[in-house]
Amino acid sequence: MNRKLPDLRSSNRERRLILYTPNAQLMNADIWNVLHDGSIVRICGTIPGDVQLAVEIRYLRVRFPDPGDCLLLTLHGCTLLSYEDWTTGVISTDLAAIAASEPEILNSDEPTTVICNGGTLRIEAVDFSLALDNGRAITLEEWCAAAEAYWTEWSQRKR
Repeated sequence: MNRKLPDLRSSNRERRLILYTPNAQLMNADIWNVLHDGSIVRICGTIPGDVQLAVEIRYLRVRFPDPGDCLLLTLHGCTLLSYEDWTTGVISTDLAAIAASEPEILNSDEPTTVICNGGTLRIEAVDFSLALDNGRAITLEEWCAAAEAYWTEWSQRKR
């Protein structure tokens, strides 16, 4: 459940409220690597602010009994989201255009750079949270457990 907490960081000392997300985690490369094979099919939000990516990765999403097709990755405190197309060299910060290209996530060595099937996604965000597309929040550990179970079963089928 989200709670509102006071934010005392404003320069003129006025009190503002920010949204506190209990399951938010600091950005790290792990989130991108466990989304390997996932396609970003929708992006909504504003920069600076919170940006939500709908990542379609059906073989993992079906491991959760809740209805839906995608995992929702919310980037909290996002100040940059761009996609560089390797073919054209064009760097886009237009969220709709990035989503329209449906970049497929391959891997990441750092939390700010994600290698995709046709380009590079660059992100700057404070932290992230996960939810299924029906709205139920999940932890990174839950998603990782589903991925580990899938890949264990996959490797056993290949023997």
